[in-house]
Amino acid sequence: MRAVIRNARFLWLLSSQIALTLGDGLMRMGLVEVLYKHQHFDKRVEIAKLSFAVAVPGLLFGPLVMVVLDRWQRRSVLIVSDVIRAVVVLAIAFWLLPLLSGQVENRGLQLVYWMTGVLGIIATFYLAARSALLPNLVDTDELVHANTIFGITLALATVGGITLGGLIAEKVGVLTTVLANVAMCLVSAGFLWKIRMVPHATTATQYPGTRNGWTELRIGLEYLWTHPTATPLVMLNGVFMFIVGILAVVFVGYAMDTLRLTTSQVGYLALAGGAGAAAGIGSLSTEHRWTKSTWFPVAHLVIMGGALMMLALTVRIWIATIGIVVLGGVIATMLIYFDARLQAQVEDARRGAVFAARGMLTSATMIVAFWLQFGTDLFRRTSAPSVFFWLGVGSMVVAVLAGVMVQTRKQSAATGTVA
Repeated sequence: MRAVIRNARFLWLLSSQIALTLGDGLMRMGLVEVLYKHQHFDKRVEIAKLSFAVAVPGLLFGPLVMVVLDRWQRRSVLIVSDVIRAVVVLAIAFWLLPLLSGQVENRGLQLVYWMTGVLGIIATFYLAARSALLPNLVDTDELVHANTIFGITLALATVGGITLGGLIAEKVGVLTTVLANVAMCLVSAGFLWKIRMVPHATTATQYPGTRNGWTELRIGLEYLWTHPTATPLVMLNGVFMFIVGILAVVFVGYAMDTLRLTTSQVGYLALAGGAGAAAGIGSLSTEHRWTKSTWFPVAHLVIMGGALMMLALTVRIWIATIGIVVLGGVIATMLIYFDARLQAQVEDARRGAVFAARGMLTSATMIVAFWLQFGTDLFRRTSAPSVFFWLGVGSMVVAVLAGVMVQTRKQSAATGTVA
């Protein structure tokens, strides 16, 4: 753990992501305040649309990322992405200005959706590059510690940005939160620029005969499909993120409509989720055997199902807070589990493609989750507690299926039919 903390390259990356996460949380709550103040917006529907706009590029551009990302230096991808992100967020600020200043009473958010889609394109490259870069900065045996520090810090930055964003949006103004995000994007790019590292392996250097795009895509998919652990992890991650996608959209409507909270109070409730995330991630640093067990995701899906049912059956804030703490811990630890396992077991020159494939599948499942929120009458007419209840049931079912898969793979491994 100490070796990671003393690693200057890791600390520059961590600092950049703290800045980026804070900025994202600030702007997110600024947009929530827009929906809260302008009652002609349906909060659940609009949040689902914005989330949908972010997720779609991951599916559409995932194959492109699989082909080209491993040709480039990942640090450069992150820096360029942050600068472009700052320009797009600034454009969002200019678009919202007439509505925020009162020059117009009603203004649709269609252009904001398109610009959010551009941010989704950037994120498609960015998240895969970031996850693939981490093993280039720390030793393999320190990946769990690095991901733990990363997870705890970014969880705190997320809830800090959301909590602060709720207060600033409510007391100072929405425009301040959006412009702060612009500044944070540029700060992040500056921190990334400070990283000094030896150029890592790329497909151009490791596999010089596969410059054709379709050939690289085919080879990348074959590598993923034949990998003994990458494919199951990527698939389970996709299902897990489907549940998280529905939760993320319903949460705001649940907090404001069922619990009757204001924008700033929603931020405080998110703070409980951050506390749970920090506690859950901290448990990974103990490196107990259970943190590396194949049953780890199964147990967490069961716990998640129970917490969702708890939220469905209460309107008391203190009980809901306990449920949010549990969900924060489960979500954060599951994401670190997926990251650490993939980072440690996938070769350097193919790591970007594998994380891009994971992002593509995650986007596909979350697109379905978000579309259900605004594209179907069933979800629009179903109350948030009812959605939480059936989501909890679904989580339990997925846990059972995952348990069967784990047991089947163990039996296959014992008989020598699985590598």
